[in-house]
Amino acid sequence: MLRIKCRSLITFLFVYITGAAIVLCTNGCSESGAHKDGSKLLEDGIRNFNTNNTVKAFSELQQAVVELKNDGDLDGHFEACVYLAMVYDQIGQRDQAYKILNSIEFRDVPNYKNYSSQYYLRLMGYYKALFDKNYAEAEKFTRHAIDFSRKKYPGDAAYMYMDMANLAEFYIMSGKRDSAWMAIADLKGQKPVKYDLYLSEMYYCIGRLFYDAHQKDSAYLYFNKSLNVSRKYDAFDNELVTLDMLSKLDSIDNNLVSYISHRQAYDRLKEEIKGNEIHYKVAMLREQHKVDMIRQEGEKSKTIFLLTLCVMFFLILAMAVVFVYIYKSIKIKQKLALLEKRNLDATVEMERLEKELLQLKIAKQGEMLDHTYKENLVMSMKLVEKGKEADNIKPLERLLKEMDRNFIKKVETDFPRLSKNDVRLMCLIKIGLPSSEISKMLNITMDSLHKSRYRLRKKLGLVSGQELETFINSIE
Repeated sequence: MLRIKCRSLITFLFVYITGAAIVLCTNGCSESGAHKDGSKLLEDGIRNFNTNNTVKAFSELQQAVVELKNDGDLDGHFEACVYLAMVYDQIGQRDQAYKILNSIEFRDVPNYKNYSSQYYLRLMGYYKALFDKNYAEAEKFTRHAIDFSRKKYPGDAAYMYMDMANLAEFYIMSGKRDSAWMAIADLKGQKPVKYDLYLSEMYYCIGRLFYDAHQKDSAYLYFNKSLNVSRKYDAFDNELVTLDMLSKLDSIDNNLVSYISHRQAYDRLKEEIKGNEIHYKVAMLREQHKVDMIRQEGEKSKTIFLLTLCVMFFLILAMAVVFVYIYKSIKIKQKLALLEKRNLDATVEMERLEKELLQLKIAKQGEMLDHTYKENLVMSMKLVEKGKEADNIKPLERLLKEMDRNFIKKVETDFPRLSKNDVRLMCLIKIGLPSSEISKMLNITMDSLHKSRYRLRKKLGLVSGQELETFINSIE
């Protein structure tokens, strides 16, 4: 009986060891095949980044960061991190990009054609100003980038010009306007290049300096120049801030037509950028899930490989190996369960982002309708006030009452002491008209308007520090 048991055990061990050897060879081959060359991943990632294949570049660069770090390739790891940060910057996740750059130190890599060292210095200068408001550090990194370009890329000055324009903007942000003018003068004295994207930033800086000096016409001219260059090279960030500044100038000049045009262009561009960012987030979540799956499969293969080695080298402890195998199998199931949970979380997150994108579009359409309504209301008021029969039918009061009957009824009930002029003034404030428009609408001077507002505050019983607009908008 014992011999039978021993033979059965030996047969079991022989079959088990044979199967283990087969599994060992299979896993060893699959693991070696699954290992990817970090340098090749980096090369493919950079190529896809340069051809705007952002999602593919993200997947390859993320794997390249891990592989090159494991291989001890410090220069390659630095380049992979910088380009991965640039991918995050491109889709609007600049905080994630800054986190990656802060985790590595600057390296003067010999592969200058990839510009990774140059990009690192430029991005760090930009993020020091954007996130830390540390303009001294921003200037330090940017000056380093300018000197680096002058030394390493003597035949390609386009990147150096971009950094010189960025330096001028940092001076403006820190209040050093004289230094900004000097930086711009230095940039203007340089030899022009074919790839003149830097002009977008330079013209914007000149426009900002004229704007701060209250030279509106000059500011308007250079902001328009910046806008043209930005649109030429699809520099959406520069185009966005330039449109915002042009809208401010239109508002100051009361140029309603131009203001609406610039503001609509600003809103469309902002919506497009936001939509693209959400689209890339969803796509990158999918790629992240694929990378996690590869890593989990790699861990699973390594676990089985180690288990097989244990069986081959510790035949005497076959039963112990079985127990270890069972234990490891449980761990593998737990990891697979965790992977399934991550997959589910990723799916939920993708659905949430898609719903957010839909809500964004709906909200934007609502804002545009509301904006159009107010514009039509203002234009209607202006047309009615200029009509020949204004004295007979009092169209302004009729129009205001049509605008919001509940509001006027509430005001007349709660504040019976108010005159018709007071109620009319409250209605004009309620729809958000600026003081200049109200004075024109009521055909009174600004001084008279201020006095009317003062008397209205007293009748409403407002205390010092309480804003009239806030109080009126709180009335439902």
